[in-house]
Amino acid sequence: MALLEGLAAVVAKIAGANTAAQIAAGLGIATAGVTGAGAAGALPEPVQDVVASSVETVSPFELPDSDDSSSDDPTETDDSGTDGSGGDDGGEDSSPDDASDDSPENEDPENEDPENEDPETDDSGSDGPGDDEGTDDGTDDSSDGRGLDNAVERADEHAQESLQAAQERKAAHEAEKAARDTAREAEKAARDAAREQEKAAREAENAARDAEKAARDAEKAAREDAEEAEEQAREDAKRAAEDAEDAEED
Repeated sequence: MALLEGLAAVVAKIAGANTAAQIAAGLGIATAGVTGAGAAGALPEPVQDVVASSVETVSPFELPDSDDSSSDDPTETDDSGTDGSGGDDGGEDSSPDDASDDSPENEDPENEDPENEDPETDDSGSDGPGDDEGTDDGTDDSSDGRGLDNAVERADEHAQESLQAAQERKAAHEAEKAARDTAREAEKAARDAAREQEKAAREAENAARDAEKAARDAEKAAREDAEEAEEQAREDAKRAAEDAEDAEED
């Protein structure tokens, strides 16, 4: 009973499938039935009927059912050790004709179309476009390694160039700063010397003015002394003259 239900479920699934699946399933069941016990009508009657119905549903083949087996020659199911003429006919009917029906020529072209094959189940030895990616892993890894080394080398060269340029800019800045400091020191020294010279000149000028004033003061004092001495001499002379006159009168 379980076998019957399983076969019925298979028939239902095949009937609900698309045309290509039905053809493929039909050929498979037909091949199994024709070459197996179903074609020989050796299965129990309920099973034989289900197998025959399944094969006829999904394929153009016809298997013997219980009705056919009842009308066949009893010699075909003879269990004796000797083969009758019916046994020979049954063997001839089941092998040449059915084998020719199962040949690839009778298969549906849709099953042979490479476009209908699932690319994921391709068992051929040839590599597809996707297989090339796996074979190039070593080359890609080596290329990536060389690319990384080149990138590191370029980065190191760029860093060295940047460092050298920074050192040159620093040296130029320090030289410029030293030149500015020297110029400022020289300018300051010149200003200090000029101020000193100017101060000395002013002092010399002041000294000259002081000397001139002293000379004027000395000249004035000498003139005053001379005037006083002259006046004193006049007074003395006048007194002496008066004294002389007084003496004559006496």
